[in-house]
Amino acid sequence: MAAFVAQNMALSSSVSSFAGSRMAAPASAPVAARVAGLTIECAHKKGAGSTKNGRESRAQRLGVKVYGEQAVKAGGIIIRQRGYSVHCGPNTFVGKDYTIHSKIDGVVKFKKTFKEKSVSVEEFEEVEYDRTADTRRNRRLAKYPSRATAEAQ
Repeated sequence: MAAFVAQNMALSSSVSSFAGSRMAAPASAPVAARVAGLTIECAHKKGAGSTKNGRESRAQRLGVKVYGEQAVKAGGIIIRQRGYSVHCGPNTFVGKDYTIHSKIDGVVKFKKTFKEKSVSVEEFEEVEYDRTADTRRNRRLAKYPSRATAEAQ
């Protein structure tokens, strides 16, 4: 405001110095500015800081952690969920935040009925590897002596 008064421009007392007030451009201003007039506006948006905050928290990482037919250890998390949308079956238990855990080492099985979805854990079936079967792996391993026979010699 002092700059305008210094250039021999008097402000009328009826003209507000707030948003939308129109003032005459100084004589040294370009012609386009003097003809169009000078408009002074105040901010009409909320402060930028308050609207751009709130991204520091991380996502909740919910969902299935171990899928069907996959191995799980005792105490391992199978599903993290909000609410009891998937129910517990045999060898599983629910934590206080509805997380489903395994009670035993085993294989995860999912089951869906018309009423509800459930998850259970079955014990591992011990499967002995058949070294006599004609497979690509066995043919490749037959080319090299095993460590047990090499150490015995």
